[in-house]
Amino acid sequence: MEPIAVLSAPLATDLSPLTRHLWARRIVHRVIEQHGEQNDGQDPQQVLFIVNPADLAQIQVLIEQWREGSLGEPEARVASKGPTLVDRLKSAPITALIVLVLIMIFGWQHISTDWHGWLTHSEPLWPSQRALLSTYLDIGFWELWRHTLLHFGAFHLISNLLWIWIFAGAMERVGERGAIIALLIFCGLAGNILQWWLAGPAFGGASGFVYGLAAWTGLRQTRYKVPYGVPPAVLVIMVIFMLITITGETLSPGMTGVANGGHLGGLLCGFLMAILWPVSYRGKHDA
Repeated sequence: MEPIAVLSAPLATDLSPLTRHLWARRIVHRVIEQHGEQNDGQDPQQVLFIVNPADLAQIQVLIEQWREGSLGEPEARVASKGPTLVDRLKSAPITALIVLVLIMIFGWQHISTDWHGWLTHSEPLWPSQRALLSTYLDIGFWELWRHTLLHFGAFHLISNLLWIWIFAGAMERVGERGAIIALLIFCGLAGNILQWWLAGPAFGGASGFVYGLAAWTGLRQTRYKVPYGVPPAVLVIMVIFMLITITGETLSPGMTGVANGGHLGGLLCGFLMAILWPVSYRGKHDA
């Protein structure tokens, strides 16, 4: 869902009385500064965007009252219960489905041994044939990608599910459901191919997808001002963690047990997709 501009005003204008009313009514919004070409060469402006078109009617009333100086302060509201778990799941169905599938696969791993073959299927090809493109074509998409579904411990699973809920949930709130599926496919595959090349087929985890989500939201929120609401420092922390584990594995192979190829491959693929994917929402500082 593309954000809608509802008000433009000079930078010196105080919009806080209006935004306090919007917050009081739980209307999702954001004020963005626009400069130069974004504002047709005019003086810098601050532009108020909203997400939900259904809020337009009451916002127009509030803006008119604000312009007349009769808006006042929002009435204090009795604290109400926040959204239930069901409400949250309904608001992010793609994210919820991915989380559910990963949990179900984790449960399946504890009642069946059929997945053991996933870790040895292409073992005869590694490392002697890892430099050949034909090797990856022979293995095929499913055999390379399906490692994304496996988790070998509850902590690893919960950690990945938490990040997926944060990043993918933020993407769903701005209408990027197709991009989530694309990241799941391509970042999962890219991370798995690099990890297979580095260490063979005995690995698993959705971390390539997670790092792809982090790269996507981090770059597009910073460069294109897409309002995900994810703290910018999160991507920095995740990259630092990856560098630490790569350093540990370089100094002492097997020390961390982390599939660094999956992390790095997913991260690089996520950055590339974030740059190439069309951007319908742009704020200041765009290239």
